[in-house]
Formats: sequence, structure tokens, C-alpha cells
Amino acid sequence: MPNAPRSPALQRASAFVARHAYLGLAAAALLVLTRTVDFAPPAEVRRIEVPAAAPPPAAAPPAELRATMGAEEAVQLRASLRLLEGPDDVTATVNHEADAGRLLAQPVVATMLGVPAAIGQTVRLDDGELEVRVDLDLTPRASGKTIEVEHLLEVRSRGRGEPRQRLHLRAESVLGGLDQAPERLLFTVGDRLFALDLDLHRGG
Repeated sequence: MPNAPRSPALQRASAFVARHAYLGLAAAALLVLTRTVDFAPPAEVRRIEVPAAAPPPAAAPPAELRATMGAEEAVQLRASLRLLEGPDDVTATVNHEADAGRLLAQPVVATMLGVPAAIGQTVRLDDGELEVRVDLDLTPRASGKTIEVEHLLEVRSRGRGEPRQRLHLRAESVLGGLDQAPERLLFTVGDRLFALDLDLHRGG
């Protein structure tokens, strides 16, 4: 007996199942995975404590002058900041003794003749109660057989809890002979006496 023709609705259902048979395979595979792969979060998660404020960085050691710079126009400028703490230090300053006082900072910057350079240094005294900021803008220039350095010096300070810095000194001049001997600049902040020694090394 010949098969009876299928209704149009049954034909459409058969065609849909044939076209989407992959859905059944995917569902079966998902069922297998969920039954065979057992995932559970760890019972204990380690907690990392982050400090509220990072500790202050350690002070960098003073830079050393290089013996050679590789270019005739290259120079190094060094600014040695010292605190003069007693009469002996003041007497030594008059006699131009380079190691008088307590050395607070000694940064070195390298530049070229005619090219400006900047040195900024901040020191804290009395367990942080006093902050002294020294900024130098320096431009070395060749003058005949010697080198002159145009400089602008600014000195500011701020006490603990003070919102703003106070300007103590703003001075500019031209210094010569720094490659022969350091030049000492003196300034005060409150009742403290400081010495700033500037010297220059020319590389060849």
C-alpha cells in the first residue's frame, strides 16, 4: 500500500529538524560537559593588603663627575648644598674650606656650552619640620679661554603644615672661573646658614 502523502505542516517540521540537527548535538555536548566538569571556587582566597601611603623613596647618592664627556663643548655643573652649624663652619667658609658644614645634597647636571640646565633640590631638617627648596637655572658660555656661568638662584622654605612656600632669595649673576675653583654662595633661612658651592668640570 503506498504511503499516504504527508501534510504540509509535517513536511515543514521535518525540514526544520533536518536543517537544525546541530542544535541537538550542541545541547547534548553541553549536558555532558556540565556533568563531567566539576568547577568550584577555592575555599579560601588570599587577601593582599595595600598600604594607604607608600613609604618615601630613599635618597639617591650624589652623582660623581665624569673624567671625560666625549665632546669639547660638554660641561658638568655640581651644586653642593651644606648646612653651616657652628662658628667653626663659618670661619672655614671665610677661609674657603670646601668641606665645611654638613653636606645635605650634591647633584650634578651635564649640559653643553650655551644650553641652559636646571638643578632643583629639596632638603628636610628637624625631622621634617622645615623644608628648604633650592632651584638653580644655569647657562654656561665660553668667554675667550674661560667659561662663564649665568645663574639664577631661588631659595624657598615651608614649615610642616604650611600650605605655601616662602621665598627667601632670588638672585642672578654671572660667575667665572668655576672650572678653576668652586664659587660659594651663602644664604639664610630663618636662623639657619647655608652654603651652596658651585663648580664646573669640562670634558674633552
